Amino acid sequence: MHKERRVNDRIRVPMVQLVMDDGSMVGVISTSEALAMADERSLDLVEVSTSNNGSPPICKLLDYGKLKYEESKRQKHQPKHHVKEIKCSFNISDHDLQTKHRKVEEFLKKRYKVTYILELRGREKGLVPQAKEKIANDLKPFAGLATWKSPQISQAKNATRLTVSLAPK
Repeated sequence: MHKERRVNDRIRVPMVQLVMDDGSMVGVISTSEALAMADERSLDLVEVSTSNNGSPPICKLLDYGKLKYEESKRQKHQPKHHVKEIKCSFNISDHDLQTKHRKVEEFLKKRYKVTYILELRGREKGLVPQAKEKIANDLKPFAGLATWKSPQISQAKNATRLTVSLAPK
């Protein structure tokens, strides 16, 4: 989310650098004078940029309600980046692995990023080299659909996880 801007009476500095609603620069004037100009035009005085090294903040005359509405519309229409997660155990059966592979393929075709997790539990925790080999073999069918880097190993409370992020090509 964006941070809340200071508007009208919330601007507590004595001087501001004013930009008119048409984009023309007025210059440095007192805040009370800028508020009077905003009131005269039925607009709001909005702080656009905070002050840097002692210079007054840049404020603009505009309709604040309209600005918030346009920002919410812009944010609503931004593309969402979905990340899907697929978990497998070390001793997964062939049929179950095929089912998971179909799901991964479906997600990649829909242009989602996929996090592929191979979880080692109990005595399997000692099989990290074999797990790396297994995950490399499991990901071979996706060579044409996605790109990925070597697996990252992390320790959870009861398991060791090998995680690979697949990004669609």
